[in-house]
Amino acid sequence: MPEPQNSQSLVPSPTGYSLKIRELDASGKATEIEVAVPTSGDFDKWSLMQQVAMLKKGPWKNSPINEIMFAIAYARSLNLDVMRGDVFPTGEGRIGTSNKAKIKLALATGNIEGITTETVELPEAAPTGCASKKDLECTVTIYVKGWQKPIVRKAKLSRWYKPRNPNWVGNPEHMLELNTVAHACEYVHPTATEDDEAPPLNAPIIEAEVVA
Repeated sequence: MPEPQNSQSLVPSPTGYSLKIRELDASGKATEIEVAVPTSGDFDKWSLMQQVAMLKKGPWKNSPINEIMFAIAYARSLNLDVMRGDVFPTGEGRIGTSNKAKIKLALATGNIEGITTETVELPEAAPTGCASKKDLECTVTIYVKGWQKPIVRKAKLSRWYKPRNPNWVGNPEHMLELNTVAHACEYVHPTATEDDEAPPLNAPIIEAEVVA
């Protein structure tokens, strides 16, 4: 039976158990690491490779080791928690910041004086399969210290709906509100460029025509 390209396994060791990770790069060369299973439940007390190994067993299982190392450092630089999903892999080596983390970062600035939300039904039908019968529009208003006018952000369910995400399917109003608040909060505390904002990695270069 052929050996799997990438694998993570728990194996016995002289001192207890270890986590062994085997990963192949693009050329087919295998890299293996083995680290002792942590004896503490405090993630911050684990070594970097222990953190990588444990994340590799979970939501980051399809991410290369160097990407996980960067994600840990990135989350720490923003005082975010990678274990709670504040940052997550989005594919092609990019790392996303969760909506809850964006809100947390904005609130931590101390510059937000108030947030109001209003969600209304629209005449149009909601996307197929959604728990809501009607399309929804959410308006978020954020009052920021030192700003003459509040930040106002509007978003429609039909524009943001993700049919493969059960949270959007079953609880669309909450997800629309959370998404809209998070995007408004990015004006208070901008985060990294998200995968939905960045151009594709293999996008063709479009030369602009110069008119004399």
